[in-house]
Amino acid sequence: MRFKSLQEKARVLDGLIDEYINREGSSFVTMRMLEKIVLGVFPDALMVNFGLHKLVFHLRHKSHELALKVGKAQAVERDHKAYKQLPPSLRHVYFARVFWHTKYSILQEYGVETEVTTQQLLQLRALAGKYGLLDITCDNVRSVNGNLKIIDAGISPPGFFRLYRTADTISRRLPQPVSRIIRKSRLITTVRQK
Repeated sequence: MRFKSLQEKARVLDGLIDEYINREGSSFVTMRMLEKIVLGVFPDALMVNFGLHKLVFHLRHKSHELALKVGKAQAVERDHKAYKQLPPSLRHVYFARVFWHTKYSILQEYGVETEVTTQQLLQLRALAGKYGLLDITCDNVRSVNGNLKIIDAGISPPGFFRLYRTADTISRRLPQPVSRIIRKSRLITTVRQK
């Protein structure tokens, strides 16, 4: 197993999250508290993104650029399932490798931010769409060892792919300022979540 020392820390993180949930009698940890807990276990981590269900932290381990995604168990399982949607022969070619996951976290290749042409993005979307993956945007594609790879994708619940694909198509066609406002309002809602 790769990055075993990080996985051991992630299991400590799982225990701290469970302890908080039991102590507070809540369904999960608030995002602000989750950030504090993660940084307590991974002091060198840098929070780089957050969404409705998880936080994303950048970790450097020797020469590796890694993403530690931490959130509700269901969100972690959805990410793992999205990764597994692609056949093994294509998985590591087009999707950033997932090394392991625990109850509340998943460790993945992260790579570096890069310019993605419209043609490259359309090719990745077409490929991902064949396997039920959605929400492929420039923000969800990075360069890993010189190759463009999907670092995050959405999947629809069984029986809802067409509906989710339509919503994904509509959201991509929104003007950039509208998309930013919607994303910002979702992020603000996430931060205020209790």
